[in-house]
Amino acid sequence: MYTIIMVDDEDEVREGIKKKTNWEACGFQLVGDYDNGRDAYEAVERLQPDVVITDINMPFMDGLQLTERIVAKYRTIKVVIVTGYEDFDYAKQAIKLKVKDYLLKPINSAEFTEFLQKLCLELDEERKQREDITFLRHQFQESMPLLRERFLERLVTSGMRKEEIERKLPMFGLDLESSGPRHTVLALDIDDFGRELYSDQVAEEELLRFAAYNILHEIVEKEHGGAVFRTRDDKLVGLVSGAEERVEVVSQTLAEQARYSIEKYLGMTVTVGISRMCEGLQELPKAFQEALTALDYRFMLGNNRIIAIGDMEFGSSQDNTSYLRTEKRLIAAIKIGEKTAITNTLQEWIDDLKKSACPMESCYGKLHKLLVALMNAGVETGVDGEDVLGDHSFMELYTRKTLDDVRLWLEAICVAFVDRLAEKRTHVSGAQLESAVAYIHEHYADEQLSLQHVCNHIYMSMSYFSALFKPYTGETFIEYVTRYRLEKAKEMLATTQLKTYELAAKVGYGDPQYFSVIFKRHTGMTPKEFRAANKAGLNV
Repeated sequence: MYTIIMVDDEDEVREGIKKKTNWEACGFQLVGDYDNGRDAYEAVERLQPDVVITDINMPFMDGLQLTERIVAKYRTIKVVIVTGYEDFDYAKQAIKLKVKDYLLKPINSAEFTEFLQKLCLELDEERKQREDITFLRHQFQESMPLLRERFLERLVTSGMRKEEIERKLPMFGLDLESSGPRHTVLALDIDDFGRELYSDQVAEEELLRFAAYNILHEIVEKEHGGAVFRTRDDKLVGLVSGAEERVEVVSQTLAEQARYSIEKYLGMTVTVGISRMCEGLQELPKAFQEALTALDYRFMLGNNRIIAIGDMEFGSSQDNTSYLRTEKRLIAAIKIGEKTAITNTLQEWIDDLKKSACPMESCYGKLHKLLVALMNAGVETGVDGEDVLGDHSFMELYTRKTLDDVRLWLEAICVAFVDRLAEKRTHVSGAQLESAVAYIHEHYADEQLSLQHVCNHIYMSMSYFSALFKPYTGETFIEYVTRYRLEKAKEMLATTQLKTYELAAKVGYGDPQYFSVIFKRHTGMTPKEFRAANKAGLNV
């Protein structure tokens, strides 16, 4: 059953359609009928019907204005325009606004029923398309290149569980272990485009990056069975697999072929960083960090080079991915106030440190990095680091005798951070809402006063403001503004001799007729009746 509302300023037209139409038999439920566009739009926001049938000529807000607002905000609501022959030009304007259809007055009951039945079938078909698995599969296939790229990026940056890797590799047509069980990562970055770019520099850069990607893809993926993708910071990454005794040599060869081909065919230079060999796909994040580190040595060695991390660093590689994952999860948990996630994240990380037998110097180094990350998070969120970490946080670290002591100390710091951030948000939100209420009181006479105006004034999104405003005032924004305007109107009716149209303008209603309708709806009296009752000393 689909929901529908009807809008027409002629009461007899609305009543006639309501009585003569078997809505349920046509697949619809009439959830409201209105005599003006403004009330209808408020109902649309509240009820979000499937269909709106509206006349064009109406008071306060005509059918075209109503249609324009609905189409701009609600993509799935169908709008049907009702018009007479004399307003046919308006109907053509409405079609430009992407209305579903138009009906000509006078509306014949049989034709209207037939129209509703046809509309119901069309809505059924749309719903079926959205739910149809074939349609969804088609959309999924269209998105496959982007999904594949994001999967590979996640595989080498944050890591995945073995089960997830095994499940998704076939879905993306990847068989990364067909050439062998060992893996290396190539990270390629463009040094210099090798030419003077034209006026459309961004487009030309993107074209050259795409060309470089195609060359690396041809060499690593098509010819060797690896995988190639672009990162969000425009580096090209190749995953190379092979036997233990050959994979590093193969990686060097493929990297050199790519570097040479890009320079020869595109006239630009690139540098490629190569990781050490890793034993499984779950080790790729560690290898990726090594490839990026190797790429950093370009600063010392210069451009247009192949740089293997094993040629530059001779000690055992430190796995930095566990720390990076911990830092990311911990900061996210602090920002959203998840204290349980803080406890679990710290516990897992400290357990990992114990199992890895991390040297003391390296262990302290990672703890220092985490404290710096917490300080940076404080700067980002506006929380004073000293409130949470204290003046001597780094020295305080050395007073802890065990990693378990360190974990409890860090947990206390993070929980204090969460509490301080919650206090600050409450304080800031309260101040913003006070400012919003003051702004409403100052500008209530402005007919153009809107939710967006208020949110722009206090620098808050409309959705977040709406979520906070009702608990703060007990009313929605529209309810609050309407009540405040009517209170001011009552005061003026009691203390001045202003005419209704003058008074309406002073409380934000440019249309005195609409003001009178709203006033009577909320008070049960017209402005004139209210003034008379007040003069007579009645309790109003």
